[in-house]
Amino acid sequence: MEKRKLLMFDLDGTLIDSVGGIVQSVNVTRIQYGFAPLSENVVVSFTGDGIAKLTERSFADVGLPESLDIVKQKMMDNYAADPLYKTGLYDGVKVTLEKLSSCGWLLAVISNKPEVVGEKILEGLDIMPLLCENIGGGRFPLKPAPDAIDYLLEKYAVAREDAMMVGDNHTDINCGKNA
Repeated sequence: MEKRKLLMFDLDGTLIDSVGGIVQSVNVTRIQYGFAPLSENVVVSFTGDGIAKLTERSFADVGLPESLDIVKQKMMDNYAADPLYKTGLYDGVKVTLEKLSSCGWLLAVISNKPEVVGEKILEGLDIMPLLCENIGGGRFPLKPAPDAIDYLLEKYAVAREDAMMVGDNHTDINCGKNA
């Protein structure tokens, strides 16, 4: 039986540039509540730890106007309404994923981005067919928790030494180390 190999990728900042879409979802939500938008640099500094932390940080200067769950859901709905806004693949990503897939690698995404938003982005950028799985925030504890990696290794019968996590953030590195 041939050994299975698995590459797990973070999404934002690794496969895609999604800064514009994230900033838009934050600022549309802030404007809906009557608050001024935040600069791109400020919003980017708030990312990487999931939508709940992004929501808290994005309203820290003015206070949450409603419960965290309600504001978080509004922000997620705003993002899901236009998930491809100023979002695209980094150069060479699609051809690289195609090559890896043709060489027998199983490919998956593990992201702290809400899964429904990630799925719309992956489908819209036409790379979902190359993936065996898209795991987003909400299905398992967020990275750096190793639960998503453990799930994929078991589901696809891949040995730990035949799997790698690829990402751009401390949460990705620590997720891989924790697994």
